[in-house]
Amino acid sequence: MAIRPVHGFSLSALLLAVSGCVVPMGPEWSDPQTNAPPTISLANPPVGSVLDFGATGNASLGLEVGLSDSNTQDSFHVRWIIDYPPFIESVSHVALPLTLPGGSQVERPHLWFAPNCSDDALSRDFSEHRLLLAASDRPFSDDPQTLDGVTNGFLVEGSWIFTLDCP
Repeated sequence: MAIRPVHGFSLSALLLAVSGCVVPMGPEWSDPQTNAPPTISLANPPVGSVLDFGATGNASLGLEVGLSDSNTQDSFHVRWIIDYPPFIESVSHVALPLTLPGGSQVERPHLWFAPNCSDDALSRDFSEHRLLLAASDRPFSDDPQTLDGVTNGFLVEGSWIFTLDCP
């Protein structure tokens, strides 16, 4: 029996048909999470309501507000602002500033607020006041005339009118 020589071309074609080509996988890239604005997810009474707190204020008639943000790690900087806008030197002021730390939840703990004549230094010149809730994912400006100003962040606001006679 005679052995026939194998040609180089035939051997190369056979090896290519039998062997597979391995292409290494590249790294998987994902876009960073985009900054989303906070939202008011609950307001009781609803934003825009006119509230009557009576002559002395009625704590049981306060406001409950829920805030949420899809960027769960964002802290919320929150201000309850009385009689603003516009800014009036002796009338407009921040009644309750607070910061809610970020975490793992989209929905943050609910806030509760009831205006009070003495604690909130309400103007005694009039009985109807504006209450503004301002919430941002960045700190507020230090400008005393821009009580709801933020830089490089998102801001959500809700406002209510309330009556409260302060003797």
